Amino acid sequence: METEVDMERDILCLLKVKGTPHLTEKILNLLDARSLANAELVCTQWRSFIADERCWKKFLLSKEVTSIPNIISYWAKPKSGEESGEHYCKSEWLRIFRFYQKLEANWRTGSCGAKTVRIINEVICFSMNATKIFTAEYDKNKFLIKTWNRNLLYCEEQTFQDEGQWQSVSMDCDNDILVTASIKGVGDSFIDPNANSLVNYNIIVREIKTGKEIKNIVVGPSRYFGQYETAFKVRVGHGLLISHHHQLQSPPSSDNVVKSRLDVWQVTKIREEGTKEGTNNLYIEVKPVEPADGAVPFPNVLISTSQQSSTHPIFIGHDKTYIVVHYNNPPRFEVVSTSSLNLTRTIDAFDYCPSAKFKDGLIVSGSTGTSAMIRLWDVETGSCLREIREPWICSDIKLVGLTANYLVTVPGHPDNREMKIRDLSSAMANSQTSDLTFLATREVLIADPDSWLDRFIVDDFQLVNFQQKQFVVYSFAPEV
Repeated sequence: METEVDMERDILCLLKVKGTPHLTEKILNLLDARSLANAELVCTQWRSFIADERCWKKFLLSKEVTSIPNIISYWAKPKSGEESGEHYCKSEWLRIFRFYQKLEANWRTGSCGAKTVRIINEVICFSMNATKIFTAEYDKNKFLIKTWNRNLLYCEEQTFQDEGQWQSVSMDCDNDILVTASIKGVGDSFIDPNANSLVNYNIIVREIKTGKEIKNIVVGPSRYFGQYETAFKVRVGHGLLISHHHQLQSPPSSDNVVKSRLDVWQVTKIREEGTKEGTNNLYIEVKPVEPADGAVPFPNVLISTSQQSSTHPIFIGHDKTYIVVHYNNPPRFEVVSTSSLNLTRTIDAFDYCPSAKFKDGLIVSGSTGTSAMIRLWDVETGSCLREIREPWICSDIKLVGLTANYLVTVPGHPDNREMKIRDLSSAMANSQTSDLTFLATREVLIADPDSWLDRFIVDDFQLVNFQQKQFVVYSFAPEV
């Protein structure tokens, strides 16, 4: 039996007896993995302390594992417990951590498997969530949205189709809903992107699990010219649904101009536990965000339709606080508040940026010209955090996207097929112009250089490149 003297020598037991268990927790949380494992072997009391305080969970989560969305619930695949991780055992937390370490190592070395999926029809637009890829295709005189399994890369039976001849031109999704922007020529008119076509524009919100249509938003007449994803764009996330499109003027303008319009809806999800075990019902509400008094929903800048499509405003992303739009003349980013829809600030972009991304308070842009430059901007202050000069001379840089920890870019010409991976924390280490060394490169597979398309989507596990009649999946996620 343990004596009082033994207990006094045992600092953890003493702290618990003295009514200060929080100090026990603080001491254990200072240990590294090896020390924590050794502490479990000291005695049953110490093992109990470590289990009761969930020290392994806190240790592993302190390593930024949870900075990567869906890593626990969809990718590392623990065998038990809830998505919150409250009931995971030590071995499952270690399994998650090893998955995270291997995932990070794969990104830092460019180690990934590449699989090509050939399809019959050209992909018009696309999106993906944690488990699925969605593609909009024109198949046998009708427009279909097909669902693909991300891990096994097969086409699932679930498909979506709009009534009539509505054509999906932009889409986005999360793990619960799929949002599509669709257009249809007025009457029987043909949609010609080079002729400033008049189209009707609708947005449809669907629940992915059931395929049920939750909301059909009739936006109204619009103008289409140029590329689909610059003329029409929908994005969902952070509790918001955002649409950007070219609005038809009424009456028509004599100088043949259009206005860009930004619409914002609040998306509210309520998950109610069902009567059957393991089931639940998801209730989704979509309602417009009203502008503050006197606010204009979008900076009303007139854009000539005779100019190239790259000159009109492009919506590049949003978070909970801001919506960011890029303009070409003069080059700038306009930052709009999601709460008031007021223009918050304008950021000088220095050069025209054919590709730009906004995520988690950070704008990343790629400029054109002989001195291709990548710039990182702080959306809160408007300051340029870092300029990264590319070592090659090219017409432009195609920014693929941002993961939780990395910036991925490809060049704007099919002759240069190097995907480059950079560490975001390193990129923001200082604000000086620098030829920042990249972590790794990976050759991009291109079946037909003549059909080279700047159509990429990336998250923390995979990068997907959509070409005309195929898509290539680069998987950085280790097998579990």
